[in-house]
Amino acid sequence: MTRPDGWPVVSELTSPETHWGLRFTDTSVESDYRTWRREHVRSFTQLAMYGAAGAAFCAFVAVIFGALGDGHLKTIALLLIPAMIGLMLAGAWVIGDEERAHLAMPWSAIANLIGGILAVTLTYPRHDPSLTGACVTMSAYVGLTMFRLTPKLALVAVAPYCLIAAGAAVRMHSATADVSDADLAVGLFIPLTALLVGMVLNLSVEWLTRQTYVDHLIIETQQEALFEERSNMARFVSPDIAETAHLSGLGMEIRTEIYSLTAVSIDLRGFTTFTQRHGAEFMVQVLHEYYAVVIDSAAEYGATVKDFAGDGALILVGAPFPRPDHPRIGLRLARHMMSQVRAVTDKWSTPETPLGIGIGLSSGECAVGAIGTDAQLEYAAIGTTVNLSARLCSIAQDGQILMGPGTARALEEAPGWSREVLNLAGIPEPVEVTIEDTRVAPPVLTTPGTVPFQRPHASADYGDDEQPEPVEAPAD
Repeated sequence: MTRPDGWPVVSELTSPETHWGLRFTDTSVESDYRTWRREHVRSFTQLAMYGAAGAAFCAFVAVIFGALGDGHLKTIALLLIPAMIGLMLAGAWVIGDEERAHLAMPWSAIANLIGGILAVTLTYPRHDPSLTGACVTMSAYVGLTMFRLTPKLALVAVAPYCLIAAGAAVRMHSATADVSDADLAVGLFIPLTALLVGMVLNLSVEWLTRQTYVDHLIIETQQEALFEERSNMARFVSPDIAETAHLSGLGMEIRTEIYSLTAVSIDLRGFTTFTQRHGAEFMVQVLHEYYAVVIDSAAEYGATVKDFAGDGALILVGAPFPRPDHPRIGLRLARHMMSQVRAVTDKWSTPETPLGIGIGLSSGECAVGAIGTDAQLEYAAIGTTVNLSARLCSIAQDGQILMGPGTARALEEAPGWSREVLNLAGIPEPVEVTIEDTRVAPPVLTTPGTVPFQRPHASADYGDDEQPEPVEAPAD
């Protein structure tokens, strides 16, 4: 169900205007309601048809046991009642298909009209207004309530045989002395009261159905608004963080948990000089491409982009979704980002303003969660692990991946690794730093916005005679 054109788009989500709650003034809303109603009441109508078939079967049994005597009237009833049962069962089968849902209302109305007239026809020869009224009332009850007919259609289907039953009572009274004035009163009271009370119930059910439709529209509109708001907010934070906040909620307390994770910090080298020389226009284009590469890389390895700060980014592997292999995944992510971001830096570097990449990794425990006040919260990762990752990134040279001792101890030694013990700002003790240098060839620099010859990386394997092909920069 979609919101119709006539639905008011206002913050208060007011209901559409109606005539006495039984018809929407806006034609598009009324049309959408009728379409929704057909599907909404289809299952009720189908169940009512099965119920009506069961009631007809009970009448069939009553006739067998002499409810209409033993004459030709009994024979006619034993032929017509099974036909009505078949009509009801066929209708239930037909409207069971969604594509034939539009047949539910006319089919049930016609079946109810035939059933009511048949009730009057079969009971009239008994000259018993009470019997005729009782049978008509049963049929009217099904038509006015169980079939969920619209008020107009219900009146068209039920009123004829109720009026016929009342007229039959008058005729019985005038045709035979066996029908007393009291019998006449009962014969008039039962069908006419069934029609009047049944129509009141039908109008009430129709009003409630329309209110249900309005409630559905309000809920759907609120869901769309919440989804749009959540989608917009998720663009300012990592989707993993947004999903975690959505699933767990924050309540009134600040929730933080201790995670074993690997923090990956990445930063561009030479970006300040580049910005000063080329201005904000180039800076925005570079950051746009750079952020896109970092976000895509993190998503590929199941990591979470905690935040960006200018040309730097912090990525968490192992939070908010824990994983025991976070050191290995963190290194693989760092190598992948080094390769992918290199394409961006090579594209925009110039001889005067070269761009480079430095990455720092650190593994350990951190407090991760919502930090702040009830007025404003921030999803933060706090601990030595994050600080060490940032320090390692700040001293990494272009093309270097620096790993803290926690990360290096969890990984197998790789060829080409080197180690140094360094004193880092903010870290009280010297730190053994493992260095992986991905630089295997100097960059070929060009003017900003063009891509130089593709440079081989540590994972590349070119033959002696193979030369990398130049790649044209994509058109902006």
